[in-house]
Amino acid sequence: MKVCIVDDAQFIRVMLKDIFTSLGHQVVAEFCSASPLIEEIEDLKPDIITLDITMPDIDGLTATRIIKNILPETHVIIISAISQPDIEKEAKKCGAFEFIRKPFSKLAIEHVLKQIEEEQNSKNGAVR
Repeated sequence: MKVCIVDDAQFIRVMLKDIFTSLGHQVVAEFCSASPLIEEIEDLKPDIITLDITMPDIDGLTATRIIKNILPETHVIIISAISQPDIEKEAKKCGAFEFIRKPFSKLAIEHVLKQIEEEQNSKNGAVR
């Protein structure tokens, strides 16, 4: 799967890129804010986008709404240290597939990727 990583912390982007590539996915772009991603999203056509909630330009929840409006099939994973139940619910309302709390583990990312793959397999099975 093609992945875009959006986080204002470079070390988080590096960690996520290492995890996704070690799991066999292609990181097609990394951004420190959501605006450049949104500008390039139609060209990149990622399968998965990771977003932080707190970013310099557009917050992760607003970015999720915009992304899902442009590419509804893209899976948005919110990865944030802000982890209050109402924010997690709001993320889901905005169209996020899942919410992972920082600090995160490779296992947490793997778990969400398996959920995405299962969802895609069930959709593909329903088409046949």
